Amino acid sequence: MIKQRSATRKNKRQLILEKAIEIFAEKGSQQTTIADIAKNAGIAQGTVYVYFSSKEELLNECMQEIIDYEMETIIQATAGIADTMDRLYSFFVAHVNLVIEKPFVARFLTMEARQNDDYYTLYPDFNPLKRYLDYVKGIAREAIAEKRIRELDIDAFAYMVVGMMDFAMAQWLVYKDKLDILKLAASVRDILKYGVNES
Repeated sequence: MIKQRSATRKNKRQLILEKAIEIFAEKGSQQTTIADIAKNAGIAQGTVYVYFSSKEELLNECMQEIIDYEMETIIQATAGIADTMDRLYSFFVAHVNLVIEKPFVARFLTMEARQNDDYYTLYPDFNPLKRYLDYVKGIAREAIAEKRIRELDIDAFAYMVVGMMDFAMAQWLVYKDKLDILKLAASVRDILKYGVNES
């Protein structure tokens, strides 16, 4: 009985996190209220406070638990691909698929980072895209060692790849009827594989 109660509590907490992200993504965290989150989760407003002391704590948990989990899942799903350039492309496509399958997660990650200066003032060390940057840097180091790509500035390469991913996701979220994100991913693969030189 105690184990079942514990599982129910965990599930309700997870439900609140997931429904909070949906509302944060739709309205922005600064415009969202605990009442909005409770309504979206189909629970009483007071129930949210059983699990989270404030909207700020809930926002932080959304950032830390949900976003970190989604990003780590993508990294782990592609980490075993032997060919470094295929791994880099698969990483990009996996992120594209996250956006397509869970647009509210992508919108939350993409938009919240641009709109909520207060959050980053409170949590200056939190940088969800740093994990992506570190992963791409690791791939680049391997690719250089294997002579798949030339010696280059690894930091600049990682910022270029992750920055392009982030911007493409933001554009797709706003203009998805006009942007074929999978076609864009294939073009990115071509550029990464063959470069931009004509010869």
